[in-house]
Amino acid sequence: MDPLIAQLAARIKRLEDIEEIARLKAEYCNAMDGGWDRPAHDADRAIRLFVDDGSWSAPGIGVATGREAMYRLFRDFRKFPFAFHRVTNQVILVDGDQASGEWHVLVPIKFAAGEDSSWIGGIYNDEFRRTTEGWRIKSVSFTQALLSDHRPAWKVGTQT
Repeated sequence: MDPLIAQLAARIKRLEDIEEIARLKAEYCNAMDGGWDRPAHDADRAIRLFVDDGSWSAPGIGVATGREAMYRLFRDFRKFPFAFHRVTNQVILVDGDQASGEWHVLVPIKFAAGEDSSWIGGIYNDEFRRTTEGWRIKSVSFTQALLSDHRPAWKVGTQT
């Protein structure tokens, strides 16, 4: 194969990998979001995005390794009836069949039904692995940068 064509093919493949990982992160956020048109924290949907030996950690919020433990943790997150992840500042680095990603995240969230609402913000540092089914999440690690309470709670959806 012509070296230039091989180089271009490798660059295109890397860009396709980055795009697939960005979509995977968006799907993860969508699985965790809800409370206005669907329940928040869809554990069944979220767990399918991880490799079998995956992990999730956020000091002070929860830690889990392996599908079963993560599934239980994600189900437990239903105690937060509303979440709306906004991720920005995407940095995705691909190295063969492994990749890393970093995002800033800001999440309006309710910590329990009837309680005041809050905003939580921080950094996601994630690891990814290419599998036969495509890219999957190897680990999600959240570092909290801020927590802001809002009283009274803001309204959800189209309520007035």
